Amino acid sequence: MIETPAKVVDVKPGVAWVETVRQSACGSCGSAGSCGTSVVAKLFGAPRSRLRIDDAQGLRVGEQVVIGIPDGTLVRASFVAYLIPLVFLIAAAALATRLGAGEGSVALIGIGGLAIGLWLSGRLTGGPSARERYRPILVRRGTSADVPMPF
Repeated sequence: MIETPAKVVDVKPGVAWVETVRQSACGSCGSAGSCGTSVVAKLFGAPRSRLRIDDAQGLRVGEQVVIGIPDGTLVRASFVAYLIPLVFLIAAAALATRLGAGEGSVALIGIGGLAIGLWLSGRLTGGPSARERYRPILVRRGTSADVPMPF
């Protein structure tokens, strides 16, 4: 299970909206003090994500929790979202090159392959109606000692 801390920001019957801070590895290496990328990351701050989770425990606004998704779900979603469109882009461009198309045509056909790969990814994941499958779950309630939040 891949877990992350979150803060409850809104509660409706049976549902809670939580906010997480997207974390980046930038700034954690030995050269973070002299690296331009970490300076830019600090300049823009940590972006937050708002997610909906099922609430059977009666969470309260302001409460800190830990949410998570199963490891296999993340691997499958990453495979479908990144690898399939990339394979279609490369395959379409390679096929166009093999058939002797010019550079501009190869680029356009490659973009067409990318579009087909993105469409196929959407179909494989079940589209918007299957979003529940990828929704994070409440792992546990946390205390400020258990769940450090950079809010």
